[in-house]
Amino acid sequence: MVSTASFQFGTPRTTVQSITIYRRSYPADGAPENFSLRPYPAHQRCTYTVGKKVYEAVFQQLTVSAPDDAKVLEEKNLLAWSGKDGKMQSSAAEVLGFADAGVSGFRKVK
Repeated sequence: MVSTASFQFGTPRTTVQSITIYRRSYPADGAPENFSLRPYPAHQRCTYTVGKKVYEAVFQQLTVSAPDDAKVLEEKNLLAWSGKDGKMQSSAAEVLGFADAGVSGFRKVK
């Protein structure tokens, strides 16, 4: 089961672990941003063009606490864990949304 944008999947947890979310963005208004549970390849050059101006990607690592049974499924770029409704899988953007919303078991680490 793959989770949706609804934030009702958390279950009370007593232990957590840290998960790294990789963010790629561009220093331009309206530019896209992308989140991944896998690091972006260091050899790739990513750009965003507006008109004649080319913007280089800015990379950032964000740390999120996740339930202790969470596992990164590298081949699918998803986080899997057991929720109150059974086994769950979510994208990096959804996991970040869970942390922002304060879903049980998820929070941003400063």
